[in-house]
Amino acid sequence: MTITPQLVATYPIPDRGNGAQTCLDPTGPVPRFEVRSARSLRIYELQEQAELLAEFPAPNPNPWGRQWTAPDLSFTVFATEEAYVAVTRDGTRLWSRPYGTWEAHRWGDVDFSGGSSADGSAGGGSPAGGSSVGGSDRDLRIWLRMPSGLPDATRILTLDAAGTVLGESLLPCGGYERYVSLLWDENDEVAGVSVSGEGVAQTHYEARWESGALVLGRQVPQQQGAQLPGDRYYLGIDSTNTRCMTADRRGRDLTWHSLPDYRVTATLALSDFPAPGTGDCSVHNAPYISSRSGFVDDDTVIVTLSNTYDEAAVLRFGEDRWREHSHWLADPATGAVHGRLEYPMREVDNVMPVGDGTWITEEWEALYRWRR
Repeated sequence: MTITPQLVATYPIPDRGNGAQTCLDPTGPVPRFEVRSARSLRIYELQEQAELLAEFPAPNPNPWGRQWTAPDLSFTVFATEEAYVAVTRDGTRLWSRPYGTWEAHRWGDVDFSGGSSADGSAGGGSPAGGSSVGGSDRDLRIWLRMPSGLPDATRILTLDAAGTVLGESLLPCGGYERYVSLLWDENDEVAGVSVSGEGVAQTHYEARWESGALVLGRQVPQQQGAQLPGDRYYLGIDSTNTRCMTADRRGRDLTWHSLPDYRVTATLALSDFPAPGTGDCSVHNAPYISSRSGFVDDDTVIVTLSNTYDEAAVLRFGEDRWREHSHWLADPATGAVHGRLEYPMREVDNVMPVGDGTWITEEWEALYRWRR
């Protein structure tokens, strides 16, 4: 069966014609949307309309790789070709930290602790273990990953808001071509370090902030069966933190797991959809389940079927019948498919579930927010 979703809001994308890049963050109480142009970074809050929260001028006319914004939106740290550069809303450079010939756009990381967010709550940038408020004094701290020069070590600088170095730590883990992030406990203190990378299982270490440095502790043993296999994508967790969702990397199935033991509770296989070319799957000839899927709310997930572009199919059937993707709603408790979403427009591409019963799709000129 097909399901006609209800359009909740439309958010035009500014500067799209000038090559602006976009990024959607659905993790907060209100989803945010970033628009990166050659001139600036703009952050919008997506409510009934897109409301501009902050704009930060680019530190130079050259492209930057990544950026991280302080919890109170007072400044953004840009990863330029040469350095981390902190820039305020009026374009003032607060500080700069060169990192040399290192792929900061890929392996670099910045986290914040202490201070206050724009809504008055404690700041934090690491979702892995709660808010990242590393210190009971609540003073803003910035945690920069820097190149260590060693294949199996991670260097982290801890700065205050003005860029003054509060501590420097060399951790005997991670290293080049590994993703390294800090973990935080329920008391808003540094609790650990997580290391992962292609072909390497995610590893957690205990850690603490002591006498101006991070001190690495023992490796945390993983419960047997409490780790995802390497051939699966992690696609999110429900609001109760008791169930997560994963996808087979080859697009064969979605699976739901209980937490913290990762026991399989339900599975949705590609074979559970109508056969390609029949019924609601008549829009595809060789679909696979895409990682662009996730929780719409605790009782519903959105599933994306993708299909490699086939020029012959387009010429034979036309673009109205053949599609590169389709969206479906399903039940995470049982894996049962509710039906395919039929939008009131010819084509809908990228999808991002918000978690409040709505999801957002992105087209070239605008974002669209939907609910069932």
